[in-house]
Amino acid sequence: MQEKEALESTIEAEQREREANQTERPSIFRLLRDPQIILFCVVYFAIQLTIYAATFWLPNIIRKMGDLTDLQVGFLNSVPWTISILGMYLAAAGAARWKRPQLWVVGALVVAATGMFMSTTGGPVFAFVAICFAALGFKSASSLFWPIPQGYLDVRIAAAVIALINSLGNLGGFVAPTVFGHLEKATGSVQYGLYGLAGSSIIAAALVFLVRTKPKA
Repeated sequence: MQEKEALESTIEAEQREREANQTERPSIFRLLRDPQIILFCVVYFAIQLTIYAATFWLPNIIRKMGDLTDLQVGFLNSVPWTISILGMYLAAAGAARWKRPQLWVVGALVVAATGMFMSTTGGPVFAFVAICFAALGFKSASSLFWPIPQGYLDVRIAAAVIALINSLGNLGGFVAPTVFGHLEKATGSVQYGLYGLAGSSIIAAALVFLVRTKPKA
């Protein structure tokens, strides 16, 4: 109960500060023209791109590890996501203690990019291990990202804008498997798709440095 009251007090204090710093009530259309919203959408899209690509194509990578049954493939496919739970917990705990949201997201994206790139440098087993490492990054980045737009947006229109960011980001569910499939068909390998995912994570990490975590005064 005390934690709930403290959280509510903090939210109310932040909103009073925002209202005091604004000379006029912002409209949803004005905020949708804000370059920061575009940055949020691009960063979240890049994060989701990697998550969806890994979800869709990881079973194919696992099958190349040997003569595995469907049950074995399914079990191994769950390993990166199970490992990522620990990563998300530790990242959230660290971010709560050392409040540098941009640095935490950048760090997670760099981990994701490193894992995706390393997965192209060895055999199928090494690629699987590297993707497990990458999952620590891209799943943590997905959760660590949200406090940034929530800190920037006015609470009166935050829900609508967050829904927009989430909707555009989830387009990665269509783009990632489609582009990955075309690249594999054209090259006979998933290597270039993994390069693309590593690159998109690095670009997203760079863009995170451009976003603001607080509203304009």
